[in-house]
Amino acid sequence: MLSDNFAYPRLIEYFEELSAIPRASYHEEKIAEYLCDFARSRGLEYYRDEFNNVLINKVATHGCENIPPLLLQGHTDMVCEKNQGVEHDFSRDGLKLYESDGWIRAEGTTLGADNGVAVATMLYVLDGGVARHGALQCLFTASEEVGLEGAKSFDYSRIFARRMINMDSADESLVIASCAGGQRSSLTFDVMSEEICANAIFKITVKGLFGGHSGEDIDKGRANANKLMGRALDAVIDEHTRIVSIYGGTKDNAIPRECVALVATDDAYTVNERIENMREALSDGLCAEDSGFSLVCELVSQNTCVSVPDKKTTDKVIFVMLTAANGIYEMNNAVEGIVEWSRNLGIVSVNDMGAELVFSSRSSFASRIDASASELDAYARILGGDIRHYNRYPSWKFAEHSRLQEDYKRAYSSIFENEPCITGIHAGLECGFISEAIPDMDIISCGPVVLDLHSPDERLDKASFERFFSVVKAVIEQ
Repeated sequence: MLSDNFAYPRLIEYFEELSAIPRASYHEEKIAEYLCDFARSRGLEYYRDEFNNVLINKVATHGCENIPPLLLQGHTDMVCEKNQGVEHDFSRDGLKLYESDGWIRAEGTTLGADNGVAVATMLYVLDGGVARHGALQCLFTASEEVGLEGAKSFDYSRIFARRMINMDSADESLVIASCAGGQRSSLTFDVMSEEICANAIFKITVKGLFGGHSGEDIDKGRANANKLMGRALDAVIDEHTRIVSIYGGTKDNAIPRECVALVATDDAYTVNERIENMREALSDGLCAEDSGFSLVCELVSQNTCVSVPDKKTTDKVIFVMLTAANGIYEMNNAVEGIVEWSRNLGIVSVNDMGAELVFSSRSSFASRIDASASELDAYARILGGDIRHYNRYPSWKFAEHSRLQEDYKRAYSSIFENEPCITGIHAGLECGFISEAIPDMDIISCGPVVLDLHSPDERLDKASFERFFSVVKAVIEQ
């Protein structure tokens, strides 16, 4: 059992319970029902809104009525990624958890520790996991992974606490005190389809890349499968070879690990030769984590007629894949080691019905997010495409003075015998919307060690989860 050798068995059991509940972004109905049933069965005051955000309140324990109220917060949805060939329906199936060498993982899929650790922690606290506490509010927000939509839509007049612990961070040694803002952008092109007959249809696959979170991992040097595929296709496409389809990435906020393209050609020899040459070229300079990279060219069929998008449009798509800035624009000039401005080409989808490229831009400065959007506007204007910017979310500015930071550092030091690092992250947190709605809210973000978020390699350090809760418990009870 996962709870073996764990100081707080019920905490792990809650994590297992919620892992059995499908909770993809925009589909949090079942987890919201679970939370409401949990509150009703314990006589706790709760509120659920139309967006499946859930707020549960618990009164102070006897003698603690004068302790300032505390808000705990995390999101219920998870990034739904799986390894190629894994049979798993995220709309219906629960996760299959297991422990290996002290790490909790899911079989072939993302684990959902982002942000299941927060949900489990709040449930355990509400169910008596702390001995004494002031008034508690626990806010479970929905659709965080698709633009922080739940936090953006919540009615914050229901929040009376003015101290808040967000638990959507992934390193126990850090206390996060600021975050980037961001925006998604979709560049689309209409296509004219036509029927062609070709001597051969090839499937070209970029795979084996490590991927990861497009904010927190953008500085790791990991390759983007869509960008590599752009280079491969640019080398292959000529007057004898046409694109049939391209599918790369599934989430704008995940660095794409795989991209697959179908091409139709009358010159099979040249396609094979050029892919062979590109294999070494694309592997040059890849980081150690991308050592599994491969570029595969497989014959799918011969002497086949197929519907393809017009060449003019596919040339535009390849041009964008090749030239659109991806990765780090600029590092933070004030905080060493922190990315300030970035963009990720998360999704490419092309077929005979249409073409779309989806980007995620991030920065602590709204003007730089605007600048990234303007660059994409220029692509649309020059190439004749349509651009849509959406899911805009604000940054969270660093607070020079924070009583909660001091309380957390004191609790942390009593367990770790050193102090955590106070820093910011290059990722979006719901703290941005909450601080915007409640300017006098004292906020920190923290969490246990979780590695490789947004990928099937996601894993939670079990011992860190125990230590993390011990710190949160100490903050609540002090």
